[in-house]
Amino acid sequence: MYKSSVLKSYYNDYIRDISIVFLLLLPLIICNAITLFVGHGLNLAQLSDLANNFFYFSNLLIGIYPIALCLITSYYIATKHGVNAMVVVPYSLLLFIAVSVPNELVSAQSGLPNNPLIALLAAMISAICCISFRLFPLDPSRIDFVNTLYKHVLHFFCFLLFTVALAKLTKIIIALSEYVRHDLSLNPLTFYGGLSYQFILGLLGAIGINGHNFLFRAKQQLFENTQQNIADWQAGEASLNVLGQGFYDAFLSMGGSGNTISLLLCVLLFSKEKRHITLALSALPLVIFNINELLLFGLPIIFNPILIIPFVLVPLVSFVVVYGAITFGLVNPVSTIVDWMTPPFISGYIATQHSLSGVLLQVVVVIIGIGIYRPFYLHYVGRSQNNNMTISRQHELDRSTLKSFLGDVNQAMSSYINKHDISRRVSRMLSRGEFIMHYQPQVHLNNEHCLSFESLIRYKDPEGKLWPPVFIQDFQQLGAIKQLDQMVIDLVLIDIQKMPLEKNCKVAINVSAETISDKHIVAYIVERLSYYDISPQVLEIEITEEAIIDNDKQVSENIAVLQALGITIAIDDFGSGYASFPHLLKFNFDKVKLDRSLLFNIENEREKSLYQLLAKISEVTGCVLVAEGVETEAEKHFVQQCGIDICQGFYFAKPMPLDNALAWTKTVALKDENVTKQDCFSI
Repeated sequence: MYKSSVLKSYYNDYIRDISIVFLLLLPLIICNAITLFVGHGLNLAQLSDLANNFFYFSNLLIGIYPIALCLITSYYIATKHGVNAMVVVPYSLLLFIAVSVPNELVSAQSGLPNNPLIALLAAMISAICCISFRLFPLDPSRIDFVNTLYKHVLHFFCFLLFTVALAKLTKIIIALSEYVRHDLSLNPLTFYGGLSYQFILGLLGAIGINGHNFLFRAKQQLFENTQQNIADWQAGEASLNVLGQGFYDAFLSMGGSGNTISLLLCVLLFSKEKRHITLALSALPLVIFNINELLLFGLPIIFNPILIIPFVLVPLVSFVVVYGAITFGLVNPVSTIVDWMTPPFISGYIATQHSLSGVLLQVVVVIIGIGIYRPFYLHYVGRSQNNNMTISRQHELDRSTLKSFLGDVNQAMSSYINKHDISRRVSRMLSRGEFIMHYQPQVHLNNEHCLSFESLIRYKDPEGKLWPPVFIQDFQQLGAIKQLDQMVIDLVLIDIQKMPLEKNCKVAINVSAETISDKHIVAYIVERLSYYDISPQVLEIEITEEAIIDNDKQVSENIAVLQALGITIAIDDFGSGYASFPHLLKFNFDKVKLDRSLLFNIENEREKSLYQLLAKISEVTGCVLVAEGVETEAEKHFVQQCGIDICQGFYFAKPMPLDNALAWTKTVALKDENVTKQDCFSI
């Protein structure tokens, strides 16, 4: 049951996605159909030179269509899955060209790759490869540019090997198809041979392959045999065959391949989908002349597993009906090869020796086709008399999906521009200014000479102006927050070397959620401690509750290893909005820092009781408590009454550079020379 629902979900997603992709290609299809139509009109008007210009543009549009299909599909899939399209599109284009050109799947006129099936598969395969590895565009201003560059190079090299393998596989498949085609003895002049011939034409057309080219030998033989049979009949030397080129053109291609005039009328008669009705009305002038590209790619029929079935089935049923009508003498045999652009009903009249019975037979075939197309089409659009509410929701969903996609395109461009500005800003900060550490004391209320410090990173610009840590968000948006944390670790360890640390004194470092959940962070910290020759026992790591929520398994492993090394672990901003209490039971923290927001309204009895309750968690967990954000004498007194011994806030001191922090500790020590000073730094 679960697998069935998953497959159904994937199937519905595919149908919706393929509809959106071909909808975006619709302007190209309409231009091609109109250009082809005008070209044939000019030919009939004997304006051949002008007509050739239109045919040239039509061939050009047909030539670029598969490339456009590849690019738009890869762009759409990338956008839908949150991967930058600037990465996916080049991959898909490379795969499409690398598979098509060596295997001669190119247009004879333009030399461009011309197989829509290969285009669609190339886009999907490339998107899967890029989405699986979460590749992002290269940005020279990023701190991790070199690592990202080598990652791209390795991935691209592997993709090239994969592309070569796919090209070889395609060559094998083409060779097998050529072998099958060579040995395929289809005779469209026989009943079963004709059914097989029509089935292959429809099936190939439904996946974007020109069946007439694939069955060129059979089609050429059919045309020559038909001409010979008509000549012999006119000379009185033979009777007309039931099957011939005119039979297929007049009765099995009305409105284009798949007898799509039946589908067009089905849409106009039964559809409640305004977009489809508009599409059908737009396609009507072209379908009259058997040009069905607008329906083929607009609904779409091509690559649509629902509409492919009637697209193949209708001509087969029509074949049987028309064959039976002519065989039993109900309709005259086809006596001429009608031009493929001759409108339906007129073609039936001309083909059957100017007989109205031929027109009547075409009407019957069209009605049968409508009956076959109807359930498949209604299933495709989800329309029925019993689910009008579902219809409305589905219609809104389709509109919303397309609107979302088009909005994502604009948003992606805006996001890229914004990230480019951020990259330039961070690059200037790294190259022109300097990052420095400031320290804010943590005071033991029962012994003010036992001190800790929390560090806060600051940026000093070339003019000496000090900036608060608003730039941290820039690093996060660039995906470089781990690099910033590593830089902070180095700055702090350099400062520790200048600190006259006493026994049992520790220095804590704040790290981001991304860093503490990184499986390589422990090895990095150990390596830097060794490099600066600093004992792990002097280090303390502060993490936020957000980090635990993001990846609690990896965080738990990292915490355990760090504690085993002798590094103290503290949880910062406790009570700031996450599921705090379960974390204290799940993780073995050494220290808990109560968030400043908990002190905002302690004059209210409810907030005061909550803080008093939180102050008792040390009795359960055994953690050391720190009250953050103490800014008044009243807050200090309240915290002390709650049994919390360690405080931090503006009441004691603001963040200071290292030299000032060291001087501040000396000032505190001078208050009572008889008390032994212990300098413990928490950064």
